[in-house]
Amino acid sequence: MNTYQKYKPAWLQLLIFMSLTIGIFFALSFIAVFIIAKIYNLAPLQLTNPDLSEPAIVSATKLVQAVSTIVFFLIPSLVFAYLSDRKPLQYAGLRQPTPWIYYLIGVLVIFACFPMVSWLGDLNDQIHLPGSMQETEKMLRNVEAKQNDYLRKILVMRSPVDLLNMLVVLALLPALAEELFFRGILQRIFIQMTRSPWFGIIITAVIFSALHGQFLGFIPRLVLGIVLGALYWYSGSLYPGMVAHFLNNAVQIVLVYFSPEFLEKDIHFSAAIITGSTLLVVVLTWWMMRISQTSYTEIYDTDDDFHIGSRDQYTA
Repeated sequence: MNTYQKYKPAWLQLLIFMSLTIGIFFALSFIAVFIIAKIYNLAPLQLTNPDLSEPAIVSATKLVQAVSTIVFFLIPSLVFAYLSDRKPLQYAGLRQPTPWIYYLIGVLVIFACFPMVSWLGDLNDQIHLPGSMQETEKMLRNVEAKQNDYLRKILVMRSPVDLLNMLVVLALLPALAEELFFRGILQRIFIQMTRSPWFGIIITAVIFSALHGQFLGFIPRLVLGIVLGALYWYSGSLYPGMVAHFLNNAVQIVLVYFSPEFLEKDIHFSAAIITGSTLLVVVLTWWMMRISQTSYTEIYDTDDDFHIGSRDQYTA
């Protein structure tokens, strides 16, 4: 009897993956904090509630941020992939896209998203919870204000080395680790669970946005998650999505480096640019679908309970 996780029911795969993620995070994060505190000659409590006015704590906090991304997203994804298939990297989506032009589509679609996502952010800001939940909304906005203050302080970059550090911590690592976690593992499980690529993409995008913990950024991040999910599904590869995810974060970091006031400014686009942006995203998504060689049965052809129907029955 095959013991690979992919042969188990999707709900059980999800339970195992979540348990694995939580277990690894709690086991390794505490160890990591103690080691980092030791390196910077700090008390561990100084890193759990950091005073970012001290340079040493800022540097340590950046390292904690990087390690947290690795421990929470990257390691559990790789372990689960190893337990799921004899070719774990291919299982998790680390294979070349077919055709290669999905790399170009990924770059184009992420840049096309910027005006649309900016407008969605403004729209999100105007959404308020019902009267009975005003205290909850106030709490969420306060939490987000603290997160923004944290970003302002760690994004103080005085040299190209600081810029490179931030590109690694806030752009490269999240692009690799989050795409593996959300699209490579979670999205695969939810598509198998719902037997629908788009249901799986949307459910994963909701979780992707929610786990970032930003009330004011929920809708734009949800849309970005859907775009990245579609890019993965239709290309059959995580690489174009990783490139797009990296560019989305990197462009904003570079803008802050050259214009620190970018963090404080709200960029507003004209209605024509927003409309054009949205239409371009739709066209590029249609292009992804049009040239896709991905099919449901091909991806799940090793799972015993999916050997049903014709190849085209679940074509994307």
